Order: sequence, then C-alpha cells, then structure tokens
Amino acid sequence: MTTSHDAALDPHRIADQATGPALSWAPPEQVLYVDHTLRITCAIMPGPSVIRLSGEIDGSNSAELRRTLERARLIDDELIVDLSGVTFADVAAVRTLRDFAAGGDVEVRDVPHQMRRLMSLIGPASF
Repeated sequence: MTTSHDAALDPHRIADQATGPALSWAPPEQVLYVDHTLRITCAIMPGPSVIRLSGEIDGSNSAELRRTLERARLIDDELIVDLSGVTFADVAAVRTLRDFAAGGDVEVRDVPHQMRRLMSLIGPASF
C-alpha cells in the first residue's frame, strides 16, 4: 500500500505533474512613483526589466517621470518602457520619454495613438 508520502515521491507521478497545464507566472511589480495622476511600476525580469506607466503625464509630473526613469536605469541597464496604461500625455511627457530613450538600451512599447502623433510632430523618434 502506498502512502501519500510515497505517491509524492513516485517519479511517474512527478513526471505527470510536470507535463500538466503550465502555470503562468508574472514577476511582482514594485511601485517606483505614484502621484494623483501617474503610477510608475517596475517588474524585474531575466531580460530587460519592464517599466509600466499608467495614467496621465504632463508638465506637472514630467520632471518626476524623468528622475524615476533615471533611477530605474540603476535597476537594469536594459529597460522596456510600457506605455499601454497612459491615458494622456502632453508635449512635455513625450520630450521626457524621447530624451530618456536617447540615453540608450530602452525600448518603448505599446505607445497610445495620441502619443505617437505627438512623437511624429516633435521630431526624430529615438523610440
């Protein structure tokens, strides 16, 4: 008779468990900055770490965005900046992101349509 302990050590049972449905895993996100309109988080990944921006970016928080992104560069020298959660961005925001991306090893992803339009108007895209 097998006990539950023996069943847990059974190599066939372990193999069956290993081929079962894959579990999705997402790294925890650390909050880097929050104000009344903007939230910046970081998920440290085995490749480039992912910085996620959510909310509104304008002249009132662009300087803090830049400081936070520069601090994130100390976490990982390769970064992905995910803008999918940005609901509004003005010219100051786009300039801040452009200048940060020009600093190297930054990939900007999921840029909202309104921001892409501003990027095309501001000048050469280093995104």
